Amino acid sequence: MTATAFAPYAAFVRAAFLKTLAYRLRYYTGVVTYLIYVTTYYFLWKALYAWKEPGESMQGFDLESMATYIAVGWMARSFYFNNVDRDIADLIREGDVAMTLARPVSFHGMMIADAFGASLFRLLCFTPPVAIVLFLLFPLKAPATGWAGLAFFVSCFLSLLIFAHVNLLVGMMAFRLHSIQGIMRAKHYLLELLSGLLMPVTFFPGWLENLSRWLPFQDIAYLPASLYLGRFPDAQLWQPLLRQSLWVLGLGLLAAWIWSRESRRLTVHGG
Repeated sequence: MTATAFAPYAAFVRAAFLKTLAYRLRYYTGVVTYLIYVTTYYFLWKALYAWKEPGESMQGFDLESMATYIAVGWMARSFYFNNVDRDIADLIREGDVAMTLARPVSFHGMMIADAFGASLFRLLCFTPPVAIVLFLLFPLKAPATGWAGLAFFVSCFLSLLIFAHVNLLVGMMAFRLHSIQGIMRAKHYLLELLSGLLMPVTFFPGWLENLSRWLPFQDIAYLPASLYLGRFPDAQLWQPLLRQSLWVLGLGLLAAWIWSRESRRLTVHGG
């Protein structure tokens, strides 16, 4: 019965995988774009470290660690990134809401399965070439320990679920606001900053670093990269993974509660 219950969602995973595969030009440009991003940030940080003595660190990061942090952060992003919010907004704009909700599956589960399918494509076809080129071009470190590397991969999967649920919460705003383009753009820049993708959260002002500890954003990018670099002892690796798991559970319950309220008051006129 469990396999039967999950079979429809496996079909959505497959459909999302194939849909992402169909846009091959976007795939090639995406690989180039990620390489440009990492190269730009690497030389930016290299210029900043030029004012330091060789081997000197800032906030616990020397140049090699910072280069690894930036590269690993973007490699992880190539896996966990998804467009759940945009997909929901497109359903509203194109009038496909009724057909989507008529399917005998959970809307919540369908969106998460769609995100997982796209990420599965990225993991198999997008992340490996990006990672290979980055390790060839830049002085990057290997995972601090074997356990740190394993925790990094688990953390990336949890980052996917956190990111997907944040996007799901943003996307559901479209059922009331109809257009959420501005909100999605604001979310994009807010996530890139507060997640630690652009710089480690330890570089934030004290008040912003303290605030970020109460938000799920740093668990998306900063935490996986920190695990990779061994900034957590092996004996304590379970603690950040537990924190991520609790955010997944909390955001999932919040999304389910909001959808249960919104679906009862939803009215569709012709689409």
